[in-house]
Amino acid sequence: MSRQKMCGKIQTVLGSIDPESLGLTLPHEHLLCDASVYFKEPTEKTQKTLAYQQIKMENLGWIRQNPSNSLENMKLLDEKIALSEIIRFKKAGGNSIVEMSNIGLRRNPNGLVRLSKAAGLNIIMGSGYYVGASHPKYLKSKSVDDITTEIVTDITIGVGDTKIRAGMLGEIGCSVPLQEDEIKVLKAVAKAQQHTGAPVNIHPGNSENAPIEVVELFRKHGGDINHTVISHVDNRIGDNNKKTVELAETGCYVEYDLFGQAQRPLSYEMLHSLSDWQRVDGLKQLIDQGFLDQLLISHDVFHKIAQRHYGGYGFDHIPVNVVNLMRMKNITETQIQTILVENPSKMLQFT
Repeated sequence: MSRQKMCGKIQTVLGSIDPESLGLTLPHEHLLCDASVYFKEPTEKTQKTLAYQQIKMENLGWIRQNPSNSLENMKLLDEKIALSEIIRFKKAGGNSIVEMSNIGLRRNPNGLVRLSKAAGLNIIMGSGYYVGASHPKYLKSKSVDDITTEIVTDITIGVGDTKIRAGMLGEIGCSVPLQEDEIKVLKAVAKAQQHTGAPVNIHPGNSENAPIEVVELFRKHGGDINHTVISHVDNRIGDNNKKTVELAETGCYVEYDLFGQAQRPLSYEMLHSLSDWQRVDGLKQLIDQGFLDQLLISHDVFHKIAQRHYGGYGFDHIPVNVVNLMRMKNITETQIQTILVENPSKMLQFT
C-alpha cells in the first residue's frame, strides 16, 4: 500500500483503520514471542535443574527472582493462553494492542491475525530487528539498502508470503555499546520511515544515557523524532526527572512500559526498579512540565510470569489498577484519556 493511501491511517494485521477506531491502546506488548536469546543458564549446579522446569507454584518464587534463568519463562507461544489474556484486556475496556515482537523474537503474523479475529481487538504488528544478540546470521551480509527494502516490504506488501502488513517499525533493538549491525539497522529504519511514514519504536540500551544517545543518532540519519517512541524510559532513566525532561525535549514519545513489573529482583540486570506508584508520580511530573501529549504507558509483557495465567498482572492491569493510581495522583480524566487513547492514536498514524 502506498504512503499516500496510508497517510492518516493506522495499519493493523487485519488492514488499515481510521484513528477513531483505535480506542484504549497498549502501545508496547508481546503476545506471541520467543525471547530465549536472553536465557542464561545458572552457574550454580543446584539451580541448573530449576532452569529447565515448567513453571509451577513450587518454583514461581525462584523464577520471579531469576526470570532470565528459566528457559520456559522466556517463551510466549501458546495462542490459547494469549487469547484468554487479551480477552481480559478487552473486558476491561481495551480495544487495541501494539505487538512488538519482530525479527529476533520469533514474530508470528498468522498467529496475530488469529488472535485479532478471535478477541475482536485491533493488533498492530512490529517490524525490523531486535537487539544484536538476537540477529540472524544473514543480517551481517545485508546492506542498509537491503534492510530498508525488507522493512518497507513488511509495511507496504506484507511479511514474507503472508500478505499481513506491519504497522510499526519496532521495537528496534539497541545495546550498550551499540553494535555495528544495530547501527546499520537504525540507518535502515530511518530510511524506511522516510519512505513509508510509519511510526518507530526504539528499545534503548541498558544505560541512563542510552535513550538520548540513540535519539541523537537516529535523528542524524534522518529519523523523524516526533514520530518515534523511546521505550523503557521508566527502567533506563527511572525517577531521574532531569534526564527524562532532556529526552522529552527532543520531541519523541516517552514510554513508561513496565507497569505491573513493580518488584524487579536484585539479580535482574535492570538499572532501576520502580514501583507503579513511582511510575505514576513520574508521569504526573512530566504532565505538569508540559509533556502530556508525548506520554505512553504499557506493560511490556515479555515473560510468562507477567501473564495472569502464571500469576502476573496481565494486560488488564493498566485499565483495572493503574488508572486508579493515576486518579489518586490527581491526573485528570481528560489527561488519562490523552495518555491511553489520544496519544497512541496520534503516534500510530502514518504520515
